[in-house]
Amino acid sequence: MCAIFGIVGKYDTTQAQGAFETLTHRGVDESNAIGNEQYFLGVHRLAITAIHTPHIQPIQKENLLFAMNGEVYNYRTLAHELGIEAKSDTQVAFAAYQQWGDRFVEKLRGMFAIAIIENGTVKLFRDPFGKKPLYYTIHDGQIIFASELKAIHSLKPLEFTREVIPGYLSYQAAVTPSTFDKNVFQVGAGYQVSITQTHDVSTHQYFSVLDTPVTLNTKEEAIDQIHQKLIDSVILRLPAEVKYGALLSGGLDSSLIAALAASNAPLHTFSIGYEGYEQHDERPYAARVAEHIGSTHHAYSFTKENFLETMEKILVILDEPFSDPAMVPLFYLMEQIHKEGIKVVLTGDGSDELFLGYRTYKEYLDIEQLSNLKHKNWLKTYLKSHFSMHKEWEWYKRILEDKTLFRSSAELFTDLQQNKLLKMNIKDNHSLDKITAYIQEFEQCERKAPVDWYSFLDLKIQLGEVFLRKLDRISMAQSIEARTPFLDKELVQTVFASAPELRIEQISKGWIKEIAKTYLPEAIIHRKKKGFNYPYLEWLQSSNELEIILTVQKKFKLFNDNQLKWLLLEGEQGRFQHQIFSLYILCKWMDRKLG
Repeated sequence: MCAIFGIVGKYDTTQAQGAFETLTHRGVDESNAIGNEQYFLGVHRLAITAIHTPHIQPIQKENLLFAMNGEVYNYRTLAHELGIEAKSDTQVAFAAYQQWGDRFVEKLRGMFAIAIIENGTVKLFRDPFGKKPLYYTIHDGQIIFASELKAIHSLKPLEFTREVIPGYLSYQAAVTPSTFDKNVFQVGAGYQVSITQTHDVSTHQYFSVLDTPVTLNTKEEAIDQIHQKLIDSVILRLPAEVKYGALLSGGLDSSLIAALAASNAPLHTFSIGYEGYEQHDERPYAARVAEHIGSTHHAYSFTKENFLETMEKILVILDEPFSDPAMVPLFYLMEQIHKEGIKVVLTGDGSDELFLGYRTYKEYLDIEQLSNLKHKNWLKTYLKSHFSMHKEWEWYKRILEDKTLFRSSAELFTDLQQNKLLKMNIKDNHSLDKITAYIQEFEQCERKAPVDWYSFLDLKIQLGEVFLRKLDRISMAQSIEARTPFLDKELVQTVFASAPELRIEQISKGWIKEIAKTYLPEAIIHRKKKGFNYPYLEWLQSSNELEIILTVQKKFKLFNDNQLKWLLLEGEQGRFQHQIFSLYILCKWMDRKLG
């Protein structure tokens, strides 16, 4: 695991080195950079495999430079295919590029961001699900790329535009390829971006899960293959040379991953809870799972004081607004895990999206039926004249107007909610603009089932833009590598190889529950899903932290005053908590970055 940073074009050596050093936290074990007057390429290494092998990155061979951030789990298999010695995953990936060219990336099973400089052309590759970040810009005659925005912004000023705010309020983050800097972009998950010496930019999608043919037509066959792929995925992600652990909430997904890991070797597990807020505290369930699987368990309490202290630390590392409140206790937990000497943690991310675990999937499927209603004009007119701020109103309106209903589980503010709140003209269905490419990709494939659309879009938005971004930034801030076995490429393809009518039948993770019977107590498997929550808004309110929203409002006039006041009053009644948190993060960021 590493950080990569590069410049192609004339540059100042001191400035380049300074930008490179902003990423040291991502790789604390070794650092190395190479360059001449026309390029700079650097790598910080977090040693997970071949930890006693001297740093080999960046790799340089004649007019070819290669740097990789990530882990390629099948590198030994690829080395055998290439007929070379499997010294490290980076060396094997480099050899694969030499043998197969740009298509080499299709053979990699893992998480990665790769930069190649060849004859002055920059090629950037990102793993199929966006686990590892990669940003780029063209500025002042230079091509600059980096694992985090902070390295780029140390060389060029932030060019903020308000136009990014609606997308952020819709989906909790800037949606790829956008960032909060109008001239800096993200490489998309499963994409290659190429930039020539004349600064021509082209993109190529090398992976789409929608290309997976449907070959599994019975429940038994699907469960059997998914079970085996999950076992393989966990085993592949168990490091042999460093201390590792697993996040354990006590929910089905993290418990199953922990159980599979513990069946192979002794395991450390980690959970967090909230004293005095038992309705949010799942530590008793985590403790029960830990006892059942025999892990060495570590449980931590997260208080209001911890929350406020941790929030300040997070605001320092955030390069742009990001509104998942789970990042705060996760950061605190990662701090404790780091103190235990853990370098790798396994997580349960991805199961809900693949195995349809969210309750709202059922609600969306029910509402989809209204699209077949022949005589719906009266209902459509009635709905328009009886506006409600609640999401259900928006859902019914969309389906009656024949618009895309499901816009990811990450959707936060609807377009009409934003139109009332923002001092911007937010057109109806504006949020579709950010997911148009995904709509087109889905329409062009042979799949038509809503469940395939739900799962596909949540892999792109809920996971790619929110959960995996959170996991990467928070874990790497503590020099910890987070691995997600449910998001193994072969496992995801196996799920999508299952007939959609079978997937509908297993909504609420029926298949995972079947698999878990071998490893977990029935009480854990079938307990009611809580969903992640803790009293973050209550803590912000009681600490007067929300005053920053009013302070920023006075300076930037982002919001309509009356609607903002109404929303904050609703928050005092415990409503619209996540929406208010997103405004808080946005305003804290603007206050720090824009003054």
